[in-house]
Amino acid sequence: MAFMNWSRHFVTGIEIVDREHRGLVDLINGVAPLLASSEPVSGEDVETLLDDLDTYAQTHFRDEERLMSEAGMDAYGIEQQVHAHRAFVDELASMRREVGANGELDGRLLLRFLANWLSFHMLADDQLMARKLVLIASGHTPAEAAKQVREAKEDSAQAVLADALIDLYGVVSARNRALLQSNEQLKSARNALAEVNSRLEQQIDERTRELSQSNAELLREQAELHQAMEAVERTQSQLLQSEKMAAVGQLAAGVAHEINNPIGFVSSNLGSLRAYVDRLLEVVDLAAPAVARLPADDPARLAVEEAWHAAEVDFMREDIPALIGESAEGLARVRKIVADLKDFSHVDEGVWQDADINGGLESTLNVIWNELKYKAQVVRDLGDLPAVRCIPAQLNQVFMNLLVNAGQAIESAGTITLRSGYEDRHVWVEIEDSGGGMPPEVQKRIFEPFFTTKPVGQGTGLGLPISWEIVQRHEGTISVDSEPGRGTCFRIRLPVAGAQPGTEAAP
Repeated sequence: MAFMNWSRHFVTGIEIVDREHRGLVDLINGVAPLLASSEPVSGEDVETLLDDLDTYAQTHFRDEERLMSEAGMDAYGIEQQVHAHRAFVDELASMRREVGANGELDGRLLLRFLANWLSFHMLADDQLMARKLVLIASGHTPAEAAKQVREAKEDSAQAVLADALIDLYGVVSARNRALLQSNEQLKSARNALAEVNSRLEQQIDERTRELSQSNAELLREQAELHQAMEAVERTQSQLLQSEKMAAVGQLAAGVAHEINNPIGFVSSNLGSLRAYVDRLLEVVDLAAPAVARLPADDPARLAVEEAWHAAEVDFMREDIPALIGESAEGLARVRKIVADLKDFSHVDEGVWQDADINGGLESTLNVIWNELKYKAQVVRDLGDLPAVRCIPAQLNQVFMNLLVNAGQAIESAGTITLRSGYEDRHVWVEIEDSGGGMPPEVQKRIFEPFFTTKPVGQGTGLGLPISWEIVQRHEGTISVDSEPGRGTCFRIRLPVAGAQPGTEAAP
């Protein structure tokens, strides 16, 4: 069913005008289903319809205004018709602005406008125009035609009704325009509010980002401060250890020097004593047969035998060599302690040279193999290393101390693993054992001079401090990773280029 039916009352008798009016009625009937929906019409569909209406208006209004101009119709009549045409064009422009602001349009509003305008325009404006054109064509002057049409309009009830409808259409159109203007103002207010909200959200986002950045910066500064504090603590610990080692080194150098002299003459005297005792025992052995040849009741024999038994010469003959031997062993141990003290106080610096660290590790292992072969299996995982500027003898002493400790940490049978590698212009060596490991409180003190967990008489507590001092002298690091029941791993890290110039004479 058509939305708008063609009526005989729409006919003007002017072919081109009626044809164009029919075209507009068909156009409205074609889009009526779309516009009559309660849902808003999309901007794309509305724009297409408005383009078609603009095309119609340009063609139809041009043709009507041409007909009036060619017929010489009165100026007032032409003005009224042109005013109606412009009102239609203005209404379409208003609709187009509404679509541009919202992206859609209430189709029912557009449909009512088209139906009302077309009905009133064809029943009133165009009918008056047609009657004037017919009168002019029949020989009347434009003034006469305008007068007759005006008089007929005033006497006609239909004309009165048409004027009333036109006035009503004017009111409705004005109300529609006011409504569209209010909608535009409301949309503008909404857009302004949305823009304010957007700016506010942007400001909130920016402030949030600033706060997040500030928090991140604060956390970063806190982390840097924590790292700096840890670095200070490490530096303080290293300085304390260095000062402790320097003080003990000076003490050790003095003690070694003071002990060396008595060790020298005690060793010399012990050697002389051994020789004297041997000679005395020879005299005793030579005198014993002569005493035995004396009569049993000879007073001299009796005196010698009594003195022999009182002095327990037979026991002394067996015990004196043992005592001298034990004294010699004790003296050798004292010499070893003094030698360790000398090493600890770095009296003998050695010669700096480019050395093969893996080779030094192997040669040191060969030296102490007899102490390890019965209780430990040695596993090698050695990498390709460049030559390292160092004092090989001192580093070999470090390796020896660590290997001996690794062997002593294994009670019956276990594994000692040797590893080495190269990274960042440094070589590293690891010596790991499968022994009992160390608790944290022991790990904290293992580099302290004279600290030892071995029984009295079995350790001086200087092996690891000496090793620490040697590694420091080479501008390297030595660290330990240990856990009770898991074993212990010492890691040494040394610069390939060796110590900086000037450190060889006074490390």
